[in-house]
Amino acid sequence: MKKNLIFTLLALAAISIGQQAKAQSASTNPVTVNIDLQASVISIALDASPTVNFVYATAAEYAAAKTVTKPAHLTVISNKPYDISVQANGLFTSSNTSNTTNLPALGVVNVSVDPTTANGGTLSTVTLSQTDQPLVEEADPTTTAVYNVVYTIPTATTLVALPQEVYSTTVTYTATQL
Repeated sequence: MKKNLIFTLLALAAISIGQQAKAQSASTNPVTVNIDLQASVISIALDASPTVNFVYATAAEYAAAKTVTKPAHLTVISNKPYDISVQANGLFTSSNTSNTTNLPALGVVNVSVDPTTANGGTLSTVTLSQTDQPLVEEADPTTTAVYNVVYTIPTATTLVALPQEVYSTTVTYTATQL
């Protein structure tokens, strides 16, 4: 009986070893994975409320520099290094349509990027004009570059003599891949 028990145990061990050997056999087949980057991708978007308002209501406001910071004003997506430029589409116009000559100069407004939101590249402070000017140069490729943009009127001395009206211009930002 002891012999039968030993024989049975040896048979079970052999079957187990045979089962393990079969479980360890494997078959492989390689798979190719391609990432096909065919196009340059670039986009620029403004925040939900892009309007910039400078309000002068007191004498003290005319006497000091005035700054409006627009958090998350621009968002850029680019798969290559890029530049951002800015320009006014035209001169300031007056809310009083009969006033076509007594208008502020575009150069009264400066535009810059808050350096804490830089995404690589070189930042500049731009005096607003109708010429496209570099605001950010050679920024890093990114999927979510968010820029805080700072608008400043360093001195209001040229605004003091103007009629009490609202003056407006449109500013355009352009992102260009390098």
